[in-house]
Amino acid sequence: MSEGLGHEGEAVELKEEELRLVAIRRRATQLAVALVTEPFSADTHAQLRSYVERDADEAQVLVREVLALPPARLRERIAELTRSKTVQGEVTA
Repeated sequence: MSEGLGHEGEAVELKEEELRLVAIRRRATQLAVALVTEPFSADTHAQLRSYVERDADEAQVLVREVLALPPARLRERIAELTRSKTVQGEVTA
């Protein structure tokens, strides 16, 4: 997946790893809400097991990769994403 230039107002393409991390975070947030609102439901239990089995380890790897970026590159990437009015990419739950 290619990355956009990130100039003011231009679309920025999310990298594959960024898309995966955003999708995992979305599922984690949905799980957190379920744990608060319906902590004993079978659906919440299934979501929790799925997160632990499918997402938790990958999330840790992806976060370590992001944090391993040189600080200047990480700041640059954050600036690209926040400057852009449009972020392209598909995030699935």
